[in-house]
Amino acid sequence: MEKKQILNISLVLSIVTVILGSFLKIMHYPYSQFFLILGVISLLVFWLVAIPEIKSSKKIDGSEKFMWIFGLIFISNIACLVYLLSARKRII
Repeated sequence: MEKKQILNISLVLSIVTVILGSFLKIMHYPYSQFFLILGVISLLVFWLVAIPEIKSSKKIDGSEKFMWIFGLIFISNIACLVYLLSARKRII
């Protein structure tokens, strides 16, 4: 599987399962934790593919690498969407 496909699938899976898990948690349905954990695991997969890709880039300097990695970890969904939709072409 290509890296871009892994990134796309893991991000979409993460967003959908976290929203579904949160909704099920609010409604007090059983197994809501399963969806939340699945969302976190798929976000970790995204990080495991994207962070080495950013660190190995020769097109951006160290401070921008730090900002992207910081954003991916602490502002996950927004930074991940921006990375996939616009910045990935420039970084790799």
